Amino acid sequence: MSFLSRYKDVIVCILALVIPFFFLKANLKEADRLNAVDRVLLTISTPIQWAATAVIETVGDVWSDYIFLVGVNEENDRLRFDNQRLRAENNLYLETEQEVRRLRRMLTFRETFGAELKAARVVSRGISEQFRIVRITIDLGENESLEKGMPVATFDGLVGQVNTFAGGYSDILLTVDRKSYVPVVVQRNGAQGILRGTGDLERYTGEVDYLLRSDEVREGDQLFTSGAGGKFPAGILAGRIVSVQRESLGLFQKVVVEPAVNFSRLREVFVIFGNSDAEERVIRARDMQSR
Repeated sequence: MSFLSRYKDVIVCILALVIPFFFLKANLKEADRLNAVDRVLLTISTPIQWAATAVIETVGDVWSDYIFLVGVNEENDRLRFDNQRLRAENNLYLETEQEVRRLRRMLTFRETFGAELKAARVVSRGISEQFRIVRITIDLGENESLEKGMPVATFDGLVGQVNTFAGGYSDILLTVDRKSYVPVVVQRNGAQGILRGTGDLERYTGEVDYLLRSDEVREGDQLFTSGAGGKFPAGILAGRIVSVQRESLGLFQKVVVEPAVNFSRLREVFVIFGNSDAEERVIRARDMQSR
């Protein structure tokens, strides 16, 4: 016992070196040269080797999957960043393209309109509780010799008229406002009336007053400023008829009109300073824009 306890470490080291040697030697022998001891060693080592191999392969697979997932996550983060950057650049290009098209149409309208125009940018919008645009403000004011009632239009049609101004800004009364009255003519048959804003908080609409029941109008007919009264130049698109109601009694019919412009998308407008009769030139400009 004293001998074993004294040389315990040496014995353990020798066994740790010798035993694997015999197992390795048995595994390296050809099958026809195995003796009884080799077969016993192989019988003992086979399940141990299988278990060790399975553990090593499992750990290796887990580690490989982990490294792969880390790489995939990094790649996903990079692709996500690139996607967001490309989206932002694409939106910028689209916005620039839309602005170029809008400015090109404004230039065409200005060059073909037979009156003095001054361009202005929409700087603010008044919005109702129903998210309806009730007025707009432009960056032209009293320093530009504006007067109340001056028509305001864009290449799509009539926007309204100057209502109030102070300093370098002006509020515009829209064609759908209750206080707005515009003499109009039906393009198809020449019937005339007064386009009055309804002030509807749910949708943008106007109604045509003094349109006789005998005047044959229908949905889809376009209304243009008639030039009557000299306030609005003739030939500016004011709206499109969306419904017609003829009562059995009375002189007039009820005609509901959708405005020509989309007030929520207005970016730039023109203030009309000269009210010369520009009907033919405006119609020609509209034809050029529709091509």
